[in-house]
Amino acid sequence: MQTAQRKKTNPEVVAKRMLALVHEKNIQVGSHLPETFFAENLKVSRTPIRSALAYLEDKGVVRKQPNRGYFLIASKISDQDEVEALVVDGSSPISPLAFNMAVDYLKGKLGKTISETELANIYDTNRFSIQQALVSMESEGWVSKLMGYGWEFNEFLTSKETYDQCYRYRILIEPAALREPGYTIDRRLFRQLRKLQMDTLTMDDQDITERHMFLAGTFFHESIVACARNVFLLEGLQRANRLRKLMEYNVFLKRESPKPESREHLVILDLLEEGKNEEAAVYLSNHLERARQEKMRIASQLF
Repeated sequence: MQTAQRKKTNPEVVAKRMLALVHEKNIQVGSHLPETFFAENLKVSRTPIRSALAYLEDKGVVRKQPNRGYFLIASKISDQDEVEALVVDGSSPISPLAFNMAVDYLKGKLGKTISETELANIYDTNRFSIQQALVSMESEGWVSKLMGYGWEFNEFLTSKETYDQCYRYRILIEPAALREPGYTIDRRLFRQLRKLQMDTLTMDDQDITERHMFLAGTFFHESIVACARNVFLLEGLQRANRLRKLMEYNVFLKRESPKPESREHLVILDLLEEGKNEEAAVYLSNHLERARQEKMRIASQLF
């Protein structure tokens, strides 16, 4: 438990999670980075946040101003180096026990709040194994430690009906973003998106984890939507992605191969870089519909 906790609060690990949050929340260059914001969102104390900010300052990502705190610097965050390192990390901290607990929660077999003792009794194992599973689930944002006692599942989609609604919602808003009048591609970002998809295609299927695929996929879709410069569309997509995460991890395990998804992502990038936004929007809509149909078949079997 102590080893897992030290890994969770390692300055480099926390720094990567902070940068992922900066990307997720679309925090602009020049913005103040309050410690309390990151401590609350990442569920850690302010001490590891301070260490992570010092690490980022050393890397040239943030700058500390006397009596004002830390601020984001443009030159490094535009490269998204730390976010890319987080996305392409192939490791998955989710154990079979954690997956079983997650599936049971989705099926309604576990309540929203539960104690380690109750879980140990339900799964007929010791509390140390339960604690390790919960720490790994916390690192993915699935659960949060309650003050003093117990754990709580975060807000997620918990039925195949709401999962389907989420995909239909994405089919409505994502192609619309590509049709926005102010849509402007970021070529540096697009090069990174292309590299992530190509990296996935060169991997063996068995080496592609659910974590890698979810992060690479959400990074791709949120990035192309962000180019519309419409904060409402981006925030709506980011919330939908947070809510579907637990369901996606479980559905991923039953997919034959995620590589067709990456190939279609590359087609969308090609069309957008050629200025064919309407064609890209139509292709994206079809891409999401294909994913919806495949994943709903799996979700129907799981739930």
